[in-house]
Amino acid sequence: MNILPLLLIVLLLAFPLTATAQTPDELIKSATTTPDKATQARLYKQAGDKLTAQDRMDQAADAFSKALAAARESFSSAERVQMAIYLSWADRLAESKEELTRVLAREPKNIAARTHLARVLSWSGELREAIVQADMVLKESPDHKEALVVKADSLQWQGRYVDAIPIYRRIIVRDGDFDARAGLSRSLLAVGNRTEALENRNSLKPGNGRQERELAKLSEAIDQETRPTLEARYNYYHDSDQNRLNRYSLAGNFWVDNQKYGISYRHTDASDPTRDNRADDLVFRIYSRLTDTLGAGAGLGFTRLADRHDSTFPAGHIRIDSKLFAGSAGANVTREVLTDTAELIENRIRMTNVGIYITQPVTERFLVYGGYNYKSFSDGNHANDLQFTSQYAIYLAPKIMIGHRFRLLDFHKQSQSGFFDPNNYIANRAFVSLYYESKFFYTYLDGFVGYETFRRNQVASDNFIHGGTGSLGVKPMTNLAIEVNVEGGNFSAGSASGFSYFIVGPRVLFRF
Repeated sequence: MNILPLLLIVLLLAFPLTATAQTPDELIKSATTTPDKATQARLYKQAGDKLTAQDRMDQAADAFSKALAAARESFSSAERVQMAIYLSWADRLAESKEELTRVLAREPKNIAARTHLARVLSWSGELREAIVQADMVLKESPDHKEALVVKADSLQWQGRYVDAIPIYRRIIVRDGDFDARAGLSRSLLAVGNRTEALENRNSLKPGNGRQERELAKLSEAIDQETRPTLEARYNYYHDSDQNRLNRYSLAGNFWVDNQKYGISYRHTDASDPTRDNRADDLVFRIYSRLTDTLGAGAGLGFTRLADRHDSTFPAGHIRIDSKLFAGSAGANVTREVLTDTAELIENRIRMTNVGIYITQPVTERFLVYGGYNYKSFSDGNHANDLQFTSQYAIYLAPKIMIGHRFRLLDFHKQSQSGFFDPNNYIANRAFVSLYYESKFFYTYLDGFVGYETFRRNQVASDNFIHGGTGSLGVKPMTNLAIEVNVEGGNFSAGSASGFSYFIVGPRVLFRF
């Protein structure tokens, strides 16, 4: 009996079983020793698939990248799109975008490629282009779930929560999609609907490693926003007029349904060469989102001043704010007692402030802000205060911003009450800021240079100005942050007294 054909059949059957049994490392080793590019590419892809199944996405991405570089044309479009998806899961966004663009150049109507290109663009911060790509898919397939999710996510990241929420709800009603429910939770949290955000978070059931990581990030974001907090802070202030101040603050916040409550206490010891005075502030606060677009809050308390005798004055505020396009707008009325120097405490200066503001992102990287405040003081003085800021993000991670700040401050008169009260004060400042955050560390730095001009007591002043702020924080535990803050400069409108100043102090924040 001729058994050769039988042996050949057995060998052919055994070969794929042996290949299947190979580990990712063995497959990669085989790929490096294989001269044929197509075979090499196939082995790298097999290794990447196995690494993906083990949720080892960084190593998987390396394998997929080598597979595509070796012989991308040997793969089907579906395989190339899938590898591009896995590359994006490992934050290899530029490579993923390049591969998807290659596929679309050959197949412009490849919906899977265009949909994930939209997703990659959104993850890269190119939100307008992501929406354009998603809309192209939705034009051909109006109910395409992934394209709807990408569009809603991009709107959310633009700050257009009111536009994103109905899209998320539409998807969830249809099939309860994980990504849509996670996006809805984030959007509801952003508009202050804490209760429904928690309900959606609690109903999430992750089906893979990526979804587990997304749920962990969502839970952390919700906890940071909604868990009760206790904050302690100390600041030391000194200026070129020999004013000194030691300020101690303690504040707590907690939520009940969709209302945020808070209480804060502040003690101030202020001195100069001829005075040594004290002040204590206690304020109770409440804030609530009335609708998805409208919120309101109020605070009520008192300030007690102590020098040669004690005095107590009421203090408080009312505020209202609204989502407006991709930004926000609001108005507020505050009544406060000025306690930033010993002279202000002695003169018992109270201020009523009425203000409005608007802030809008023009693009994903360019933002503008405008605010106006009318200030009325208990010594009969009053002022108009106008501010504009424009800033551009030149880098997103870490976030590096450059921009310009303008301020116009004009008082009715010089009342000699201890606060900076110029006529026709104008300042222009160019600034650069940096924010970086990791799991255990974060820092914020902001520096500026500029020019100011004003008249006070019939004397004209024109000055070059400089200064900045900075903070450095560590997070030894998930619910604890410890930081040190520094601020200073010769910006006259930066302090109540109008002199060059320096502030330093620690801050501790604990979440229960």
